[in-house]
Amino acid sequence: MPRNLALFGGTFDPVHNGHLDLVALARERLRLDRVVFVPCARSPFKESDTLATPDQRRDMLDLAIAERGWTDWAAASRFEIDRPPPSYSWMTAEHFAAANPGAILHWILGADQWEAIGDWAEPEKLRRLLRFIVVTRDGSKVRPRPGWRATFLEFDHPASATAIRAGEGEPDWLPASVRNYLETHGLYSQA
Repeated sequence: MPRNLALFGGTFDPVHNGHLDLVALARERLRLDRVVFVPCARSPFKESDTLATPDQRRDMLDLAIAERGWTDWAAASRFEIDRPPPSYSWMTAEHFAAANPGAILHWILGADQWEAIGDWAEPEKLRRLLRFIVVTRDGSKVRPRPGWRATFLEFDHPASATAIRAGEGEPDWLPASVRNYLETHGLYSQA
């Protein structure tokens, strides 16, 4: 059983090198034993579905993990994509806490989501179950929350899934295996 397990949720539409480089940094700095990417079915904060299907987004995660050589410590979960949307983080946290008794459970999220976490469903369950890895950029300062456990990690990467979907991304923003997948499946045809 992993002692330090981190969950990284998101749409991953598509997964890009910014996501992957962030995970590599978090793993090194916090000595994470395992990282689980958790693609969501649909965020409760978003009204529209992703462009890629849930299975396609998970396939791309599997390809990226394999390309990086991380299969011994990283994986992509089907937990949220196999449930009816929207995806609630507290349900995911409860599931992984029950499946990994005794593990220290972390959640990777951006500073914007950290600031808004009080608006998430069941924030007290999240506070009780998780330690947070809060990603800041450009030297931005975020406030700690009394009673919440968090580590603040400075990280910046130019990759943007929105820009990739719009065909405005740089070639080095995507792992080669993911770029090939996009071309093969005609996803984000402008990418």
